[in-house]
Amino acid sequence: MARKKKSVDYSQDNVIFTMDKKQEKLMRYMPEVQAVELKCMEPGSKGTHEVAFAHLPKEIKQLVKPLKGK
Repeated sequence: MARKKKSVDYSQDNVIFTMDKKQEKLMRYMPEVQAVELKCMEPGSKGTHEVAFAHLPKEIKQLVKPLKGK
């Protein structure tokens, strides 16, 4: 039976970047589904949303992917 990969929490790291002209904060990376959970930092925005890992900017992918060996 395959081992389930745990999600990696980035909420304390303050990884903030611009994506689609919006400020986003990286909250969690979920390797099981190759997706990340983002929080929009724009005024009036609430909650979080998921985005596929492939849609992230290259700089953010490089921060997340080194954990591949863990």
